[in-house]
Amino acid sequence: MRRCFSGLLMVLAIPAAFGSAHVLAADAPSPSVTINLGSRQATATPIREGFTHTGGGNIDVAQPTPDALVVTMTGVAVAGAHPCKDSVATLNFDLDQDFQITFEKPEVKKAKLTVEARLIGLLRTNSKGGGSAEVCAPHILITCGKTDVIAFEFPGRSVAGGENLSINDRKGPETIPVIAGKYTLHQLFGITAAHPRSLRPCKAASVEFAPDPALDPLWISYWEPFHGGNKKDFGFQIILKVAPETEAADKNKP
Repeated sequence: MRRCFSGLLMVLAIPAAFGSAHVLAADAPSPSVTINLGSRQATATPIREGFTHTGGGNIDVAQPTPDALVVTMTGVAVAGAHPCKDSVATLNFDLDQDFQITFEKPEVKKAKLTVEARLIGLLRTNSKGGGSAEVCAPHILITCGKTDVIAFEFPGRSVAGGENLSINDRKGPETIPVIAGKYTLHQLFGITAAHPRSLRPCKAASVEFAPDPALDPLWISYWEPFHGGNKKDFGFQIILKVAPETEAADKNKP
């Protein structure tokens, strides 16, 4: 019977002023267009059956500057051989973040929103005991009321039968015009590792989209195909940035 466990969720909302000394010069002007965070619902839910492991489960929401928003989801899922039943480990992420785009200066009439996203991680399986590893189509959607403003989706990736895959995908940056008002960011991400029942010990199948130490090294061997890889940027991350739209005014200048 599939068992559900309460998800480990870490949501960090960093105020715009925090750490701004190393981002903006002390005498830099304040942004004329800003992002102001509103209510949020965010969950990371592990579902485990058999000989499995999940780690991470973090949803980090940060504002390095008042005109920028960075959201990063990180986690791992591992499934090993169990003698009596199939093993499946899943970690599902779901975020709804309300925010408001505000024009801080009266001369600003139009603004633009720039969005980019990246997906970095590893999929591993073994050739002896089978197993599969999958990241399901991560995507984001920004809405204003009932209107879709922009959508990004990465292709789903999967491996099986001894295949291994390193993923470093990126989309954007893409820029669109926006008005002052209330918006909602919807972000979804899911990873799954599976392994058939087996009486003999063998390497586990794993999906790794989180920096160390989310994945316990006992689940992978020293000779694993990506040994020594840099994992500090692992995860599904999006970056939003707003700025005043000045192109039209510049074109009218003599």
